[in-house]
Amino acid sequence: MGFCNSCGRPIVKEDYGTNKDGSLNPEFCKDCFQNGEYTEPDITLNEMIIRKSKEMMAKNPRLAETHATGITTMFIPGLKRWNPEFQDDYKDIKDL
Repeated sequence: MGFCNSCGRPIVKEDYGTNKDGSLNPEFCKDCFQNGEYTEPDITLNEMIIRKSKEMMAKNPRLAETHATGITTMFIPGLKRWNPEFQDDYKDIKDL
């Protein structure tokens, strides 16, 4: 099991996104990446952090907002979609 390099959710093969040629892309989940493109190309890093923090709190109502936001703020910026260090790696994946 890996993590989506856009939203950070755990993914298995059934959750993989797809490349332009229809092949599976293990780097991204199907909610974030389909047909070689992001499903929400204009979402910002901050919007993703807020969305994922809210999802975490919905799954665990006792989780404080500051804790959820702290986790997502530390984790999501390191994912390939958001980290400039990985942009060249992602370019190769997107071109598949």
